[in-house]
Amino acid sequence: MVRVAADGTGFVLEPSGRKFTPWGFNYDHDADLHFLEDYWDSRWSDVKADFAEMKELGANVVRIHLQLGRFMRTREEPNADALDGSDASVALAERWGCTGHHRLACYRKPTSGLVRRLSESQRWTCKRDSGRRWHYAGAASPAVFCYDLMNEPVVPGIVGGRRLLAPPFMGVYYYVQFISLDPAGRAPGRKSARQWIRRLTPAIRRHDRRT
Repeated sequence: MVRVAADGTGFVLEPSGRKFTPWGFNYDHDADLHFLEDYWDSRWSDVKADFAEMKELGANVVRIHLQLGRFMRTREEPNADALDGSDASVALAERWGCTGHHRLACYRKPTSGLVRRLSESQRWTCKRDSGRRWHYAGAASPAVFCYDLMNEPVVPGIVGGRRLLAPPFMGVYYYVQFISLDPAGRAPGRKSARQWIRRLTPAIRRHDRRT
């Protein structure tokens, strides 16, 4: 199990206290740009083989990218099948002795439909609630190294962009996402970012005070 070192400058393993240096891979799509969640049900053997290969190459961290729109059917109802797939990936990391760095975002426009329909407050609450069961499950596993509140979050400037997703990478994946669409009188960046962090982190810490 990995924890932050006492001096706050790195990570150590428990209970040995030995230094832990994270090194590994992003794992979000295959060679044909099919997203992980599109094929982990039908091609689980490929996922297992990928984990084995990453371990053979010396990785101790596998960074998994998950989509909010796939984990929530509505703003209040989670998708049990998608959560089961996430649990399976954690179990696979345990088997291969890897740790997981999990990111939750919207990487494709079709999966962002849910969050596009919500107000800022509803969107933040939906994201917070979507993580509750996931963080509860992750807290029990030594394979979960850390969580991101969202992959590459950005905040609007003084005017606001009125768009949820920044331009796509390679014309396919929207790795950068705005946490708000309107500054709403807040100082550019700082205040809205703090509000967002304070809304989301308690949902994690309720179940997991270590990761």
